[in-house]
Amino acid sequence: MRMPAGAVPPRAPSTLSLRVVIGLTVVVGIALASALVYAEAALRLRDDYTAEIRVELERLAALTALALREPIWRYEPEQADSIIEAAFVNPAVQSITAVDNKGVPFASRSRSHPEQSHLLVLERDIVRGGAVLGRLNIQMSTAGYQVRQDAVAKQYLRAGLLTMLGSLLFILAVMHWRFARPVARLLAASRHLSAGRLDVPIVAVRDDELGALAHSLDETRKSLLDLFGKVEQRNVELGDANEHLEQRVANRTRSLEEALATLSRAQEEIIQVEKLASLGRVVAGVAHELNTPLGNALTVACTIADLHKELRAEDLAGKLRRSTLLNLLDRADSGFDILLRNLDRAAAIVHDFKQVAVDQTSNQRRSFDLASVSNEVLTLLSPALRRANCSVALTAAPGLYCDSFPGPYGQVLSNLIMNAVLHGYAERPEGGVVAVVIARAEAQQLTLTVRDDGCGMSEDVCKKIFDPFFTTKMGRGGTGLGMNIVQGIIVRILGGSIAVSSEPERGTTVLVTLPVSAPSIKA
Repeated sequence: MRMPAGAVPPRAPSTLSLRVVIGLTVVVGIALASALVYAEAALRLRDDYTAEIRVELERLAALTALALREPIWRYEPEQADSIIEAAFVNPAVQSITAVDNKGVPFASRSRSHPEQSHLLVLERDIVRGGAVLGRLNIQMSTAGYQVRQDAVAKQYLRAGLLTMLGSLLFILAVMHWRFARPVARLLAASRHLSAGRLDVPIVAVRDDELGALAHSLDETRKSLLDLFGKVEQRNVELGDANEHLEQRVANRTRSLEEALATLSRAQEEIIQVEKLASLGRVVAGVAHELNTPLGNALTVACTIADLHKELRAEDLAGKLRRSTLLNLLDRADSGFDILLRNLDRAAAIVHDFKQVAVDQTSNQRRSFDLASVSNEVLTLLSPALRRANCSVALTAAPGLYCDSFPGPYGQVLSNLIMNAVLHGYAERPEGGVVAVVIARAEAQQLTLTVRDDGCGMSEDVCKKIFDPFFTTKMGRGGTGLGMNIVQGIIVRILGGSIAVSSEPERGTTVLVTLPVSAPSIKA
């Protein structure tokens, strides 16, 4: 059986055979070992030779200083020169200098070409009868160890060459009988496999690792035979299946189109439900917010009515006094002031609610001030923020106008703030502050930044935050659609983009970039 078309051809053999590589490895290994041993021996030889020269220097200095005391005492330079000349019999001596106790040179000698390196220097006092007559300076060279080192180098070189030659011959012989011949047979078998000759069995030469490899290759050959049979059968089945593939693709495409249309409608319905739910929360907040100013106004009105009844009773009884009338007027003035302030507060809340409700239910496009709309949204969120013990710090320059959709913008801002409160400060009873910054990024772009200092998110959670139905509060009121809907509104309706960055225990920052003029929404 031949290998099918497209099979990978066998690779060309390497430039260096395995025998050459192993031989070079043996040679390099023995050479490195010999070099290390030789380096250690040479270092030890130098140290031993230096120690010998140091001992010789000590001995020569002692004898020369002892011999020079009489010539210096008697001032006989000729005799001192002969003593120094005798010391120069040692070829390692480079120079000898003798000075008297006043530092004046008495006798000296040095070689014509002294060794400038590897010198040992020793100074010794010349003493006679306890008195210092002068000072002796002797310099000896340790360069003589080079001769010994050359001899040792030749010895190690001969030993290394003999070791490498013997090891190489032995290893090549063993490798040829135990490794090269079986590998050659396996190579021939692998070439049969690469050529598609799967009918040729692979026989193991011996029961070792190479035998196990031959057995594995033979099992691979059998598996390939079985696999190719299955592939041919599968090709026949695929040929039959391809005849009906176009019809199945058309049916599946139609099903996918219907599912996509259904999904789009469901997404629009989810957005509308989320809008109504958000508006329901706003209505509940407005009802709670209106309760305080209306209750205060009702209390003041009842108090003024009671005062009016008391005044009317005194007038009917003919006991009306000037002090009573003035007291009533003062209390009425204070009451009317409180009544008017609370009614103004209730009217402002109703006005903001009406504007937000109209925007979020109609999706009408108009030119609006971002700071004004943001303040209206924050007014309606204030009850929920107070219950969570949180507050919002809004920074927005006046005069930042947008030709866009205030309803979707308000829904985005509301969702981002409540998401920060519910997730960022859920485990913090003391609450916190959500910073909202609205600024101009470029001439035709604005940025909305919502930042909290809450518990933050891990990197994995941050990557999935826009996925539909992903929530960290599953079973505790979270649906996982909030940020997905926010992203859809920002991208599809407002024509902007959104990015989230967060670190655990360091808070979360959401950056929304919006165009000054939103794109037109296609019907």
